[in-house]
Amino acid sequence: MHSTSSTLEARSRLGFAVTVPLALTTWALSHSYLGIFHDAGLYTLQALAHLHSESLTHDVFLRFGSQDQFTIFSSIYATVARLLGIESAAAILTLVSQLALLGGAWALARAVMPSSLALLGAFMLLAIPGDYGADRIFTCMESFLTPRMAAEALTLAGLAAALSTRRVWAAALLVMAAVIHPVMAAAGVIALFCLYVVLPRPRLALSLVAAGLIVLVVQAFLMPTGPWGRFDDTWLKLVRDRSPYLFLSHWQLDDWSRAAVSMATLVTAGRVLPTPAARQLSWIAFLTALSGLALTLFACDSLHLVLFTRLQPWRWQWLGTVVAALVLPMTLGTLWQGNRAGRTTCLSLIACWIFASNAYALAAAAAALASLACAHRQKPSEARLLFWGSCGMLAIAVVWRLASDLEFTDAYYLEPTVPLWIRRAMSFTRDGIAPAAALWAIYWCAQTRDRRPALLALGILAAAGCAALVPQTWRSWTTREFPPQNIARFAPFRERIPAAAEVFWPEAPVGIWMLLDRPSYLSVIQTSGMVFSRQSALELSRRADALDSIVPRSTFMTWGSSGTGLNLSPQQLGQSCATGEFGFLVTAADLGFDPIAVVPATDAPSRKIRLYKCPVRADLPS
Repeated sequence: MHSTSSTLEARSRLGFAVTVPLALTTWALSHSYLGIFHDAGLYTLQALAHLHSESLTHDVFLRFGSQDQFTIFSSIYATVARLLGIESAAAILTLVSQLALLGGAWALARAVMPSSLALLGAFMLLAIPGDYGADRIFTCMESFLTPRMAAEALTLAGLAAALSTRRVWAAALLVMAAVIHPVMAAAGVIALFCLYVVLPRPRLALSLVAAGLIVLVVQAFLMPTGPWGRFDDTWLKLVRDRSPYLFLSHWQLDDWSRAAVSMATLVTAGRVLPTPAARQLSWIAFLTALSGLALTLFACDSLHLVLFTRLQPWRWQWLGTVVAALVLPMTLGTLWQGNRAGRTTCLSLIACWIFASNAYALAAAAAALASLACAHRQKPSEARLLFWGSCGMLAIAVVWRLASDLEFTDAYYLEPTVPLWIRRAMSFTRDGIAPAAALWAIYWCAQTRDRRPALLALGILAAAGCAALVPQTWRSWTTREFPPQNIARFAPFRERIPAAAEVFWPEAPVGIWMLLDRPSYLSVIQTSGMVFSRQSALELSRRADALDSIVPRSTFMTWGSSGTGLNLSPQQLGQSCATGEFGFLVTAADLGFDPIAVVPATDAPSRKIRLYKCPVRADLPS
């Protein structure tokens, strides 16, 4: 008996040892650092404004109010940046946030399941894309710096404490999450409401929800327009055009199918998991995500309430996505060990995760739930037919996924400087299917002694892949787009631009903040936060109108904007300067008149970056 126990423990340790390099390889391929990218640019502006308040607080994104007023994250970021520099601080905080998120996820899973299954669940979270919302706008684990991951980690740890009956710790962790990112922490608050009120006292919960809906209606029709009431028509149109993802009416089939995959998983887990705590967590996450969608539809799409549109309750999906990943291995194992109907549900659920986000994923999720609901009413012949049907669906999903990965592998969106084999590996890894399959193979091989050679072979392959990725991974986390020597080169520009003067640099809007330490006149990235300030939205709209004859207004003010950088012709740049809207223009183009300062470009010394002084109208709004 002792020998058998020792053998099982040894195989378990070997399986864990093989899983570690697989996890590191998956992390390197799926979550490589992207630098000051996406929302990281705005959070970097906010941190820099804490360091250089005399200049950057005048930026239009911050001047009239922004999300920075609801978080202490920018202060934390700025404090670390004082010690390490802004880009190093961003990279380190991103890595710490990723590790914290995985740690919080493991703690939550460990509160409701054995350690081995908790580790499998944490690996699934690492492997899956984890995107949610319209147009895949957010992911649970991000490759750039935002406060979202830190707030998610604290929220997950708080829920773990609550499920372990440590209420003081749960409250403290959720308060910490709220001061870092209240939107993400709100999911934790709703989850606790489900834990302490909805599940044990559903009638009381229904009464409270009904009262809350009445309050929302009163708020919508009795409060004046503004932060505590409704959007006025002008502000609402600006927000809808630039950030339509805030409203469910913008969601497409792919967006709903992604939500359906996690929701179907949570419902299935809530029905079949063997432990009450795991089932309870699944229902809590399901109710939280569902209530977020319902509240968005009612308070944002229908009533147009400013407060709730800012709160973005649809984002509570992140908790459903995380918990679905954590309980997935345990759910699939439980289903497969059951009867044929359970295996049918298991295969359908796997198929919907492989399809991930399309009409087929929606159909597979519906098939899984239908199989679950009808499990006890199936005749043997029907159960056999449905089982083989689910096998066929899974086969189609696998072929479709392989074809999709092969189609996009050579044109993967990463920089062409990344070796092709890494881009191909990323294409096959980032949907989470290949890592999950490898993890299943490790788990299967660890079950018996006969498969130990195969397990060792998998370990060698995972370790080799991990080692081969070290140079590229190190490069992605240590490369700096704005090193100190590059910032120093732009000292002549900073000497000639007053601290509060606005600069238009269409090719590199983030460079205005990082290299010049000056407010930006107008860029795509600045218009993303108009929901937090009506005054800011109106001013940004005015500026886009002022340039409309040169650069179409839609470039800055619609969701279909091409990106943060713009390549304008010398004629467009000259006309922009002549509008009198801003005092300084930075560009590599020669506008036909003398710039007031010039520095060579870092990528091509023969190419010059020029600073032009533009006439400023006296009638501009202050």
